[in-house]
Amino acid sequence: MLAPRWRVVVALFAVTSCIAAAVSTFGVFLPVLSDTFGWSRGAVSVALSISLVVGGVAAFVIGRVADRRGPRGVLAATVALGAVGFALSARIDALWHFYLSYGLLVGVGMSSIYVLSAATVARWFATRRGMALAIVLSGFNLGWLTAGPLAAWLIGRFGWRAAYVALGALIAVVGVPASLCVSYPPSAEARPVTAGSGARWPAGDRRLWYFVGSWGFLGFVYMMVTVHSVAYARDRGVPLEQASLALTAFGVGAIVGRLVAGAAADHFGVRTTMRVCLVIQAAALVAFVAGLPAWAVPVTLVVFGLGGAGADNTIVKAVPDAFGLAALATIMSVVGLGWRSGAGLGPALAGFVYDLTGSYAPSFAVGLVAIVAGWRFFRLGSATRMR
Repeated sequence: MLAPRWRVVVALFAVTSCIAAAVSTFGVFLPVLSDTFGWSRGAVSVALSISLVVGGVAAFVIGRVADRRGPRGVLAATVALGAVGFALSARIDALWHFYLSYGLLVGVGMSSIYVLSAATVARWFATRRGMALAIVLSGFNLGWLTAGPLAAWLIGRFGWRAAYVALGALIAVVGVPASLCVSYPPSAEARPVTAGSGARWPAGDRRLWYFVGSWGFLGFVYMMVTVHSVAYARDRGVPLEQASLALTAFGVGAIVGRLVAGAAADHFGVRTTMRVCLVIQAAALVAFVAGLPAWAVPVTLVVFGLGGAGADNTIVKAVPDAFGLAALATIMSVVGLGWRSGAGLGPALAGFVYDLTGSYAPSFAVGLVAIVAGWRFFRLGSATRMR
C-alpha cells in the first residue's frame, strides 16, 4: 500500500494530466476554429493568452486560500470550473464567446496546478523533492502525449463541438475526484522550513523577481512552440490527425525530460540541470528557425520537450529550495504569474507574426533570445540570498 505522501503524488498526477488537456489541445483546435469561423490564428491565440493571464491573477487568491485552509477544496472547485469552460466552448458562435468560455473559465480552472503542486509536494517531501515534482508534473506531459491525438480523432469523427464536450467530461469525471484526495500533511508530519529559508514574505528579496522574469521568458518559448506545433506541421502538408502527433512527440520528450531533470536536480543541483536543459531547448529552436521538413518535426519536438519540460521542472524545484515552505503557495502564485505572462504572450505573438509574414521563423528566433534571458535571470534567482 502506498504511503500517504505517494498517494498525494498519484492524485496530483491524475489532476495534472486532466488539466493538461486545457493547454495541449489548444493547438489542435486552433486551425480548426480558424478555418470554421474565418478568424486569424492570432485572434484565436488571444483566447489562450487571456486564459493564462486570468489564471495567473486567480492564482494569487488560490495560493492564499491554500496556505490557510489547504489545497483540497480550492483545487476541486477550480478543476470543476475548468470542465464547465470546456463544455461551454462547444457552444461558441462568436470570438468573444470563446474568450469568455476558454479565456475566463478555463483560465481559472487551470490556475491552481503549478501553485498547489509545488506547495503540496514541498510540504510532503524534505528529500527527493525534485523527483516527486517530476512525477507530478509529468502528468502535465502525459496530457500532451494523449490529449492532442484524442482531440484530433474526436474532431474527425464527431466534430469540434462534441470534442470540447468530451474533454470537459473527462476533466470532470477524473480531475475533480482526484482533487479531493490532495491535502497537506497533518501538522505533526509537516516538514519544517529548512535552515536559511526565511519564513517571511520575500517581496524585498530580489531573487523572487528574478525567478518571475526567468519563468516568464521560458514560458514564452515553451508555449509559443507547443501551441503552434500542430499548425507548423499542417503548413507542411500534414493532415490534422497526423499533425496532432507533433504533440505526442513533445509529450514523450517532456516526460523523459521531467524525470531525468528531477533526478539530476536532486543530485547535481538546479543550476547545472537548468544549463543543460536550456542548451537542449535552444538546439531544437535553431532547427525550427532553419526550417524543417515534415518528417523532422516530431523528432525535433522530442528534443524540445526534453529541454523545455526539464527546465520547467527545475525552476519549480528551485523556488521552494530558495524560499522554504512558509507561504509557498502564495510565492508560487507570484512566480507563476511570470510564467503565465510569458506563456500568454508567446502564442499570440507567434500567431500575429504568422498572419503578417506567413512564417514562424521570426518568432522562434526571438525565442532564442528569450532562452538566454531566462538563463541569466535564473542564475541570479538561484544565487545565495541577496541583500
